[in-house]
Amino acid sequence: MSILSILMKSDKDEPSSAPRSDCGLCMPEKETVIWRGAFWRLIDVGEAAAPGALRLIVNRHVTELSWLAKPEREQLFDLLQVIDESMRQELKPTKINIASLGNQVPHMHWHIIPRWHDDPYFPQSIWSAAQRDTVSPQLDARHQAAQKLFAKLPKVCAKAVY
Repeated sequence: MSILSILMKSDKDEPSSAPRSDCGLCMPEKETVIWRGAFWRLIDVGEAAAPGALRLIVNRHVTELSWLAKPEREQLFDLLQVIDESMRQELKPTKINIASLGNQVPHMHWHIIPRWHDDPYFPQSIWSAAQRDTVSPQLDARHQAAQKLFAKLPKVCAKAVY
């Protein structure tokens, strides 16, 4: 049983959660951290065509949802909810996509992506081929709203988990 399992009162024998030198999320070269808590950190993805796109990343190396300890799972869903609510309030998107894939980067993380009916990829995923161009004034306004969201999120996230 791992030390983390004992400390978090988990009876699971999770695989090692030590940072891995070959993991881009354990050892990021560069990331814009919006908020960091004990278990999770929230970063700005910096996707020009998807202003406000975020990534919620577990701090220790975990690859599967079922390997999260109970406090990590509880915080995950509390954080997803308050981020979703804040994003709706500030950005007023048509839809918010929340996804955890992990095929290319096997480290638990969640994509939180605001979507608009006129964004370049809608209704497909943002990893698809662009369907259209987004008009610059709309995109500029969304980038400004995203900056307001990013300024608000540290307090919102901290309040949700502490």
